[in-house]
Amino acid sequence: MKKYNLKEKYVLITGASSGIGKELARCFAEAGSHCVLHSIPRERDALIEWGRELQNRYSVRTWCLIEDFADDEGPGNLVRNIMEHVPRVDVLVNNAGTMVYGNVHEASLKSQVDLVKVNIGGYLALMRLLIPDMVKRGDGRVLNISSVSAFQPCPHHAVYGASKSFIQSLSEAVSQELRGTGVKVTAFCPSYTKTPLLQVKDFPEKVWWYKISGLSDPAEVARQGMEALVKGKTVAVPGLMSKFVHLVLNRFLPRSIVAVISNFVLRGAK
Repeated sequence: MKKYNLKEKYVLITGASSGIGKELARCFAEAGSHCVLHSIPRERDALIEWGRELQNRYSVRTWCLIEDFADDEGPGNLVRNIMEHVPRVDVLVNNAGTMVYGNVHEASLKSQVDLVKVNIGGYLALMRLLIPDMVKRGDGRVLNISSVSAFQPCPHHAVYGASKSFIQSLSEAVSQELRGTGVKVTAFCPSYTKTPLLQVKDFPEKVWWYKISGLSDPAEVARQGMEALVKGKTVAVPGLMSKFVHLVLNRFLPRSIVAVISNFVLRGAK
């Protein structure tokens, strides 16, 4: 399969001020793509500094745009703003996300509803708003940053895991809908990665699962994510252990057993 050429492409990367999104922006800029970088308002300064650094280092153009997807109008406002700066979006990288750690009946309802708006609503809205133009041109790519959390229930951050299950199913379904159009959707599913996402309120410094998987490096995760996109993969899970546990073992164990195991390995560990 011919790899997708990223040179001179216009790429939108949400959540680009830190973590995997920041490293993805580096990967795309290094490949010669012009980058529209997005972040939430409180990360404005970090985003602008990063955009300036990418421009100077890789001689590409960058635009830094601020929106909060917890606001209902956030995704639409972002797309309208983008179209004032660039002629098109060739590649959509849905990466912006948030985390809530705690039992559903104890965690703040607002924080969990906002998570759904960001992790599901933001992804869905940007796909719906940007894919039609890709189809008209017969060319485009979508990289949805999902998670191995999509493949089983995630006690203690249940809404986060459920949001990733939604994105996983959505990505695979839309990928089929777009067959023959020249547009491809990739769901990329890394394991826990050392990013600010895991520094939210109440998230343990360690969980038992780290003893098996460790914490992935965001730069390496981003590199593998971009590679999955240029190869046109529908689903990509980096790491042999993650592939075995989430794509093989989960298929043979009863769901009730998987839920019990998840409850144990996703708790805080000393």
